[in-house]
Amino acid sequence: MPEMKKMEALGRLSRKVAHDFNNILGVIDGYTTLVMSSVKENDPLTQDLREIRAAVVKAAAFTKHLLIFNGRLTLPKTRCGVNEIIADTLKRKELAPGGGFKIEQRLAPELPGIMAVAVQLEQVAANLLLNAREAMTGGGTAVISSLVLRLDGEAVRSPNRGEAGPLFIKISVQDSGTGISAEVFDRLFEPLFSTKGKGNGAGLGLSTVYDLVKQHNGWVEVQSAPGCGSEFSVFLPAINGQPEKFS
Repeated sequence: MPEMKKMEALGRLSRKVAHDFNNILGVIDGYTTLVMSSVKENDPLTQDLREIRAAVVKAAAFTKHLLIFNGRLTLPKTRCGVNEIIADTLKRKELAPGGGFKIEQRLAPELPGIMAVAVQLEQVAANLLLNAREAMTGGGTAVISSLVLRLDGEAVRSPNRGEAGPLFIKISVQDSGTGISAEVFDRLFEPLFSTKGKGNGAGLGLSTVYDLVKQHNGWVEVQSAPGCGSEFSVFLPAINGQPEKFS
């Protein structure tokens, strides 16, 4: 598939960029540390050097996102409850209501569990909610929902269909923003692509969503039209058996 080949090529590029970038950061951090050791605390240069080191930390986080996109940063999966993951996500400070923005939950009870890295799926949900907030520039309500589905045939788009099984948990985030133009729609999940102004984001939010969901043998679907808002839906293979309890 052309789209899959493009994402694989971008993954290889991101690995090389992350490797080279980390080497440069190591040099910057090393020399900054060396200079700081020879500068007195009250020297005017001290604060400037601290700012350099803070920038290095931010840049290191950037390379971490690239490694996630490339699939080189993996953690062991455990049995998790989707509604619990969503609940933990909504505790994040960056998702606190404000400026006319709020979040509504529509979560189905007693969903089957999933095998996942909970913190990674929290990041998926957080990125989709932050994306929804940015789409609603004048404020609005983002609706996050969960439900269980039984799918088969072409409806299953897991990278490894043989391991997916028939049950899936669908997590959706819907906004009432301006919608997505056709030009932007085709590039939504490209790393480093952003519709924000210069300096307002690295363009890794949705590409990170794409890759983390893929690492969980799931996929992402998007429905949108200019002026009609957008809905991002994540599909994850469920575990057959007893549902996860959530209250």
